[in-house]
Amino acid sequence: MKEMRLIVDPPARGSWNMAVDEAILRGTDAASIPTLRFYQWSEPTLSLGYFQKYDDRQQHEASRQCACVRRASGGGAILHDQELTYSFVAAVHDSRSEQFTRWFDLFHETLIDVLASWGIQAKLSGKPQKPVSEDPFLCFQRRHEVDVVVDGYKICGSAQRRHQVAILQHGSVLLHKSSAAPELPGVGELTKKEISPESLIEAWTAALQIRFETIFNLGPLTTEEQRSAQAIDREKFTANSWTHKR
Repeated sequence: MKEMRLIVDPPARGSWNMAVDEAILRGTDAASIPTLRFYQWSEPTLSLGYFQKYDDRQQHEASRQCACVRRASGGGAILHDQELTYSFVAAVHDSRSEQFTRWFDLFHETLIDVLASWGIQAKLSGKPQKPVSEDPFLCFQRRHEVDVVVDGYKICGSAQRRHQVAILQHGSVLLHKSSAAPELPGVGELTKKEISPESLIEAWTAALQIRFETIFNLGPLTTEEQRSAQAIDREKFTANSWTHKR
């Protein structure tokens, strides 16, 4: 059976979380084993999608005082707080292959199965009933057919970024409502069930092992990945030239 690396990180600031994902992506070559990483956020942080304008964050009053980073992936802004975030990086031979768009289904369907084991009814959003003239600022108010919803509210969405011979997919599971985004209920508010990040990591990893037909081995960043992340954090994700670039 093939093997994959599992990283479970403690809560960290937003720029570091983004830098680690990018360091893993940049360091992945054809010989690398895939990496699944779970992480959390040490403070409420707004992450802008790559194409969003920085000044547009002012339209969301509740998060104006929060730390802000810009993701390397697209989509709407996400208020990271009471959530579990995952990233998955793997080498690819053809980044245009439909195999990699199936990663959205694989991660979201296994999440739905895990939630069902706790008595929570979740499903894929499916195609929107009617077109939206303008996308909302917040990602969790947008709808894509592969998003995971509970009682009509989005509780998980994912995005991909491609880099040379590897692809990064990352996404967030909204466990509880944040005071910096009070319009977005989490799983706790919607179901009255308490799910800790640790229990979700354990159950979701087990489900992913079955779907991927793999074994996850817990391991840290390599020394080179650590150095790369420090440089990317300093030169990119903490720099105004990146965060304010649009």
